[in-house]
Amino acid sequence: GVAMAQGPLPPQLHSIPSISTPTSSWRRDASSGEVILTASALSSDAMMSGGPSPGSVDWLHQSACLGYAVPVDGQEGVVEAAFRRCRYDATCADAVMRESLAGSCGTAVEEADRREELLAWWCRRCWEDRHTKEAAEAVKRQGDPLARAFTLASWCRFSTTARRTSHQANVVRGGNADLLGSWQQCRDARSRPADTAARTSAELRQALAEGDTGETALVAEAVDACCADVRCLTRVFQGAHQGLAPAAWQLVNHRFSPAKKPAEGP
Repeated sequence: GVAMAQGPLPPQLHSIPSISTPTSSWRRDASSGEVILTASALSSDAMMSGGPSPGSVDWLHQSACLGYAVPVDGQEGVVEAAFRRCRYDATCADAVMRESLAGSCGTAVEEADRREELLAWWCRRCWEDRHTKEAAEAVKRQGDPLARAFTLASWCRFSTTARRTSHQANVVRGGNADLLGSWQQCRDARSRPADTAARTSAELRQALAEGDTGETALVAEAVDACCADVRCLTRVFQGAHQGLAPAAWQLVNHRFSPAKKPAEGP
């Protein structure tokens, strides 16, 4: 098949500061082809010039925002109940998880697997509870509505923390309900890119067949529907829709450009 136009950076990568690549850390031997280290892997040039340090990046947070996942099949309700009852008490949370799983698992192995998944999400819920202020500041730094919703979804998997963060982010400018609605859409699109792409592709095919909407508007609708998720958009703009891909990638890059400033005032 024909190669698809190269897609944009996943939007999450725009939140990682630019840290220069060391240029003299290795070379390849011309005769043997072996890699020869010539300097330490981490250059101190960026530190000396006042550039961002790798230590300033929360790499685990960034990792969790790629390959995006959310609680499923009632997990959020169980985790929220455990957090309300136990807060940060791990022993208490484990007891709540055991209680919630009692009689619902066919084997001890299944129960152990599901219990550990719930505890992992409880840890995530605890983390989000301690980072709502930081999350709100990250949302406020975004000027584009889609980028704001994408950022909120990156920080918050749980509706409780999303509501609290959204309220803090919208104290001045308003739009809390709109942001929460877009958060839910982004959360769904990013956690189920294949399902979202299938629906969006069907809508795109129908709109193109009817011919009532221009291609530019259709591309923008698809980007919104996928919350700019590259996995979702790559699935949408393949095959018959491949010719629209460059416009989609350009729009994603524009809307998530770090240079875009948030609007001031309400």
